[in-house]
Amino acid sequence: MSASPYLLTEQVAARLHCSTRSVLELTRTGAIPHRKLPGTRRCLFLLADLEAWEAGADLEVRELERGGRVVTPKRSTR
Repeated sequence: MSASPYLLTEQVAARLHCSTRSVLELTRTGAIPHRKLPGTRRCLFLLADLEAWEAGADLEVRELERGGRVVTPKRSTR
């Protein structure tokens, strides 16, 4: 079985030294990179996106149909 490239809310909370509630609030406001699939409550986080965000990357938010959302770091155009 291969490991998933995604982190779960609990893993992100441990990485950021905060509560899962704080991580969920960051996802609710689109302030942390994550993926929320339509029709689910679970948020998934890519490690590379988190690292870019921690390094100060701006975020772009893309709302999906039926309540989903993808928040990713803006890619530089250099």
